[in-house]
Amino acid sequence: MNAAERPVLNLWEQCLSAFLRLNPKENDSWLSAIKHVSAENNTLCIEAANEFAKELFLCDFHEAFLKIVRDIDPSINKISIFAPQITEEKIEVPELKRPEKAKLSVFCKKYKLDNFIAETSNEFALECAKIISAKPSDDNFLVIKGTEGLGKTHLLHAIGNASAKWAKKAILWDAERFLKERDNGNLALYQADILLFDNLQDLYNLNNQEFSQKVQNELLNILKTLKNKGRSIVIALNPKSKNPPLPEFDSFLKMGIKCEIKKPDLRTRIAILRQKAQEKGLPAASLEDCWRLIAEKIGENVCSLEGIINELAARQTHLKCEITPQILRSIYGEKNTNGKTPTMKSIATAAALAYNIPMETLCGKGRMAKVSKPRQIAIYLCKQTGLSLSEIGKFFNRDASSIANAIQTVKNKIAGKDGYAYEFEIADILNAARK
Repeated sequence: MNAAERPVLNLWEQCLSAFLRLNPKENDSWLSAIKHVSAENNTLCIEAANEFAKELFLCDFHEAFLKIVRDIDPSINKISIFAPQITEEKIEVPELKRPEKAKLSVFCKKYKLDNFIAETSNEFALECAKIISAKPSDDNFLVIKGTEGLGKTHLLHAIGNASAKWAKKAILWDAERFLKERDNGNLALYQADILLFDNLQDLYNLNNQEFSQKVQNELLNILKTLKNKGRSIVIALNPKSKNPPLPEFDSFLKMGIKCEIKKPDLRTRIAILRQKAQEKGLPAASLEDCWRLIAEKIGENVCSLEGIINELAARQTHLKCEITPQILRSIYGEKNTNGKTPTMKSIATAAALAYNIPMETLCGKGRMAKVSKPRQIAIYLCKQTGLSLSEIGKFFNRDASSIANAIQTVKNKIAGKDGYAYEFEIADILNAARK
């Protein structure tokens, strides 16, 4: 077949080909089943064969493919994946349907009880999770509370993985799946040896209060039946909900062992970063001095901490870039101990000096090629201080659309093949602007 006869690969096929070149040992059978849908509005839309493939992609492969698609098409900044909703053909029979057999849920293997890092205030939640997943016992009803991004879902998957030693039917559902499958699949929940239910608060935060009450009562009947049978139940919810549950549901929840996952302190966030780095094959020991910098900058959201490690691992894998303390500091920046925020003038001055360009030229209306890069970097840094496009445009003698284009150009450069080197230059200018 000559070059003219070769089929043109769509964007997803290009991404898959690039991924398999980087990971030749990866089993591509299920990845090959994913279909390209569209690539527009800065989003690559793909369709997985089923919910399992969708969850597996989001859990283990999303970050890697997002980096690849950005390298291929810098305009793409998001991957959206969905699975078709399969409706089973109804068979009309005079007698009642048999209850559906409960299907084993797919638990994410990376989530384990022994890699859930708990500080003093969260140790009770971890110990309760270990007890309920070890074997059936009297302590078989657990209610885990915590705000978004603190590890509730981690614990649910970890309990599911650990309970596989004794539970023949371990089922993990969330509020979204319950709403989608309540007419067809709820009978399967009655068969669970251990039922894990995530994001309960979404059921009583529905806009239609009458419908909300109906689905709460449906789930409550299932939970009461399981409890009366001595089955194990774990419910995770966000206590900061705009609506309370039904009084009957609230009373039922009070019967469970209540434990709360609280925001991790600085020491715990550093430990999380260190462990996640080791799991991803990063040189955790040599980066020890940087974990505090990142933990202080990112804050208290555990998901964000894991996202940072995934990003660094992607840089190491796809850019063949050795992750060093210098690179971490260039990406995330040293903590600004003097509290000084650079001004537009100080940023522009630093950029002009770095590239040996007169300040008047940098902020002028000229379009010389050698001025474009330092001007774009200066504009990008000005935007990071919180200034509006119009304010920056007035200073640099450009309209808002030109300012937006300059900012996007710098973002594309950072996301490109030599992005880490580009970030060094940006960090140097920013540090000079702060002095």
